[in-house]
Amino acid sequence: MFSTMLLMFFGMPLGGPLEESPHASKPTPPSSEASVRDVLDQAERVAASLESWTRPALYRTENDLTGDSVLRTGWISWRRTQDNVTVGLLLEWEVVDRARRKKVKDFILKGPFLWEVEHEGKLRIKRRLSTDDSATTLGALGRGPLPLPIGMSADAVLAKFTVTEGAQPDIGVLAKIQDERVRYLRFTPKDGTPAADEMDHAVVAYMADGLPRGVRVERLNGDVREGRFDPLREGQSPPLDLNQRMNPETVPREGWTVQEPVD
Repeated sequence: MFSTMLLMFFGMPLGGPLEESPHASKPTPPSSEASVRDVLDQAERVAASLESWTRPALYRTENDLTGDSVLRTGWISWRRTQDNVTVGLLLEWEVVDRARRKKVKDFILKGPFLWEVEHEGKLRIKRRLSTDDSATTLGALGRGPLPLPIGMSADAVLAKFTVTEGAQPDIGVLAKIQDERVRYLRFTPKDGTPAADEMDHAVVAYMADGLPRGVRVERLNGDVREGRFDPLREGQSPPLDLNQRMNPETVPREGWTVQEPVD
C-alpha cells in the first residue's frame, strides 16, 4: 500500500512559465470532521482498485533563504504490482527566470528507497528514507521531493496528521486550478511523527473521484515544494522510456555512476 507521499509537488500549459495569481485566497469552508473523513475514505477506495496512474506534472521549489524558485515540468506516475508500489516523478524541462532548458531528472520511490537519477551526468543515487515502509506513506512527507497522496488508509492518515478543511492557495501552481469540484485539505503533522521534524503543513487538492490534483508543502525552514497534476490533453502521451525510467535498479549500469547505501 502506498502509505505516504513521494516527498520532496501547477492551469498553465505544460512547460509554460509560472504566473502567480494576484487574487486572495478562496474562503475556507466550515470545518467538518465528517466531510474531511469522506474525502479521505474516497481517496482510500479509489486507490484500492488502482493499478497505474500517470499525469503531466508541474513541480516547483522555492528557497526561502535566497528567494529563488525553479519550475520543472514532466510526469508523475504511480504503479502497483501486487503489494509493491512504485512512484515516479519524471522531470523533462526546467524553467528559471522564464528561460526553458532540457534537464532530465527522475525521483523514483519504491518502499523505503528513493532513487535520484541525473540523466545528463549519468548518475544514479539510491537512498534509504526509512528503516520500514513509511517512506511510501504520508509519514515521509518532509523527506522527499514531492508528496503523492495515493493509497494510504484514512485511519493511517489521521494517526499521523491533523486533517482539516483547507483553502486553495492564492499563489503558486495550485492557484491556477479552475475546478470548483476540487477539495482542499490541510495536513498538519502530529508531534512525534517523522514529518513533524521537517514540515509545517501541506495542502492537498483532491478531485471528486479521490485522486490528487496537486499538493503544496510548506517546510519549517520556509521552503516550499509543490506539484500540480494535470489531465492529459489530446495528442499528449507519456515518454516512450517511461517503463525503463520507473525501474532504475534494472537499467544497465555501464557508463553510469551508481551510489547505493551500505547495509
